[in-house]
Amino acid sequence: MPNSLPILIVGGFGSSWQQYTPLQKLLVTVGGRPTFIAPIALFDWAAVAVTNEYTGLLAVLDGAVNRVLRDTGREKLVLLAHSAGGVLSRIYMGDQPYGRRKVVYNGFQRVATLATLGTPHQTVRKGRVAGLDQIDFVQRVYPGAYWRFIHYVTIIGQAVRGVKNGTAVERSAFQSYELIAGNGTGEGDGIVPVNNGLLAGARQLILPGVRHDPRPDHPWYGQNEALVRQWWGVVEETERGET
Repeated sequence: MPNSLPILIVGGFGSSWQQYTPLQKLLVTVGGRPTFIAPIALFDWAAVAVTNEYTGLLAVLDGAVNRVLRDTGREKLVLLAHSAGGVLSRIYMGDQPYGRRKVVYNGFQRVATLATLGTPHQTVRKGRVAGLDQIDFVQRVYPGAYWRFIHYVTIIGQAVRGVKNGTAVERSAFQSYELIAGNGTGEGDGIVPVNNGLLAGARQLILPGVRHDPRPDHPWYGQNEALVRQWWGVVEETERGET
């Protein structure tokens, strides 16, 4: 059954896989499924600053996908991606050559559902900073919920309005929103504006009060069981074809 497929967590830019262990445990409790984390380390993300490509990350993700499918005996899985991990996942799912080595993984054959948490799916800019070139690539080559037989769920927090001369949090959000969307005054999760965190054709969920990443002073997507249950329930509804 679709709602018994294993889950593979794909971390965000500059993260190490160990950071997602608490989320992994919560998902096991909430979803009752085998849940794994792609072993992407900070070093892997650091290489992007040199190459301006996700080629090395794709190899790690492909290895993790194949191990999960082998160990669980399944043919497909769910990718649950945080932040830039969602962009990485969309490239992995593609069937077009990517990067200088022209790699192709055809991940669409092994992915049943892609659920993203605070992923910047769209941008108005290009550049090496903040993975903008990678976002630009996927929005051009695989626009929207591109693979019609794959379930897409895009989840974004709405907790911070960007204000150029506001508080430290508001100023930081303004700078991030402006970089991604060209307009810093919108609302989002403090890093990604709401509209940029959603994909056309995907099941869309906006979470009021939820911030991009774990910090002591605010809830993030994996804050607690109640919050995870809220958005994971939507993922499972989408898997079942419910709207």
